[in-house]
Amino acid sequence: MMALLIAAAAAGQAPADGRFIDHGTATQAVESRGVAVLQDRDGHNLVISLNNDRGTRGWLLVTDIDSGVTEQVYYPADVDTSASLAAPFASFVSSKGRFYTGAFGVLLEFEPATREWLYHGRPEPDAQLFCDYAFAESPDGTIWAGTTSPVGSSTHLISYDPETRQAVDHGQMDPEETYIRFMAVDDAGWVYCGIGTARGNIVAFDPETGEKRQIPPEDERDAVGSGWVFESTNGKVYGTVAGNNWRMYEGVGEVIEPSERGPVKPATVIGWTYKTGTFPDGRELVAHSLEDGWMDIRDPQTDETRRIEFSYDAIGGMGFTSLAAGPGGMIYGSLCHPMRFIRYDPAADEMTDLGTVPGIGNFCAMAEAGGSLAAASYSSGILHLYDPAAPFDGGAGDAPNPRELTRWPDAICRPRACILHPDGRHLLMAGYAGYGLAGGGMGIYDLQTGEASLLAHEELIPYQSTIALVALPDGRLVGGTDVAAPGGGHVQATEAVLYVLDFATRKVVFQTVPVPGAKVIRSLAVGPDGRVYGLAQGSVLFVFDPDTQEIVHRESFAQYEAERHLLAHEGQVYALFHTAIIRVDPGDLSHKVLGTPPSPISYGGPVIGGRLYFASRSNLWSFGLGE
Repeated sequence: MMALLIAAAAAGQAPADGRFIDHGTATQAVESRGVAVLQDRDGHNLVISLNNDRGTRGWLLVTDIDSGVTEQVYYPADVDTSASLAAPFASFVSSKGRFYTGAFGVLLEFEPATREWLYHGRPEPDAQLFCDYAFAESPDGTIWAGTTSPVGSSTHLISYDPETRQAVDHGQMDPEETYIRFMAVDDAGWVYCGIGTARGNIVAFDPETGEKRQIPPEDERDAVGSGWVFESTNGKVYGTVAGNNWRMYEGVGEVIEPSERGPVKPATVIGWTYKTGTFPDGRELVAHSLEDGWMDIRDPQTDETRRIEFSYDAIGGMGFTSLAAGPGGMIYGSLCHPMRFIRYDPAADEMTDLGTVPGIGNFCAMAEAGGSLAAASYSSGILHLYDPAAPFDGGAGDAPNPRELTRWPDAICRPRACILHPDGRHLLMAGYAGYGLAGGGMGIYDLQTGEASLLAHEELIPYQSTIALVALPDGRLVGGTDVAAPGGGHVQATEAVLYVLDFATRKVVFQTVPVPGAKVIRSLAVGPDGRVYGLAQGSVLFVFDPDTQEIVHRESFAQYEAERHLLAHEGQVYALFHTAIIRVDPGDLSHKVLGTPPSPISYGGPVIGGRLYFASRSNLWSFGLGE
């Protein structure tokens, strides 16, 4: 990887409270979020490169492929890009050569010729992003965009007039769905939205009257997925939803055979994985690496390829999504967007970026399993096993490391828990279900036989997802749930549940709502007294006695902001919040604030050598527990 300028704390830096140590940024990698090729109004051939840097101010790169000069252009100062959904998910080049993208629901208009931001605003307050291919342009030059809110419901249609620089929210296109993923406009000006993900839909909108028309009959919308639409050179719009192919014009749809589709009109919408494109003069962007800082431009007339190198200032990706103690006293972690697998050696104070596992978003949860490390990944629900004694190769080759054990792509698309059962034989994995679904399952893998089995959400807590999981010494499992369906499924429960599973019979034998009104139980830990400590929404700490099946304690720590992590160590229980580390005495359940982290805690980790490790976004920190 080429050297990039990284705005990060130096490894080993100790703040004023010497018990806290910042061990530095885990990786320099920045994820690409789409690449657009265009010619500006002055005839310059440009490449616009988007990213997922998690700094306080977003940016893009503009490269002139003839001069080879790359400029880093920052977003307007009041556009917040610190949120997890602030990276671009869709972008668009208009017929006038202007560039459009989004950052956490903020619509941005950019003039490539002058490097100016012409507009930025949030037309729909609840929108979290503009997704996939949800941009289009009317014959009169109006720009259309569809909003998405993976948690919530914000499938709103937005119009933007480049002449007046005014944006209008035309309201919700589907009363229940959360994603507008595709968009197209016919030559009569009607706008078509491809919507999902729990029940696919296509909705047509007339800008003249504000009329909305649902294309598929309501009783045919039972399939999980999204409606798909595209513009044709014949002026009509075509699409697929509810198992049928449609031809649409002036808000009217008719079912056709796939062979009756019109020719596809070349689109200028850019999905976040785009990395190639063709310029008006025929030259091609054939390869692009934001992480390594280069792009390749091929001239088909000469068949020559020229490499352009570039650099930029960045602080890294979205941060750690898991931390776990591994074999040999090492700490392992995973970052997401981009996915990087990190090893930290506490004895040597050395952090190593091992690389990526292609095709996955991140390791969402990890657990030591004998001499190996188990890891559960998004988005195909894969259970991996990593051997630290062998070279890391990203899971490729004849002897992949990590190797895939099994996968549950629908039942556990977004894993959140991964543990080894006390029998030392079974790995357990649980989390959220796939896109459009509500209720995640629990996967069980037998390390001796290689047998994989699944407990569906209906066998656990129906329509809820287990995101916190611990094992009692006698082998019983205790799970904590979340009612959310972050892939666009329809939420059906209202309160998070704590349950006990008899592992021998694979049956739930007890369940309760430990914190009335809380929608999620974030973390669980088994204390030295055999009781289960939990953190629920609102930073509420609760204590559950599995023998009496009672909640024996409940206390709010909301003053320390968001709940993060629980762990038990050497007779004590530690609770990590956004702005505090707290020790809970298992005897009388009193507590003491041990320290206030200089940088807010985003993810909790293990205790090794008397130091409690945690992440603050992309940086690894530790706190000395000795007093």
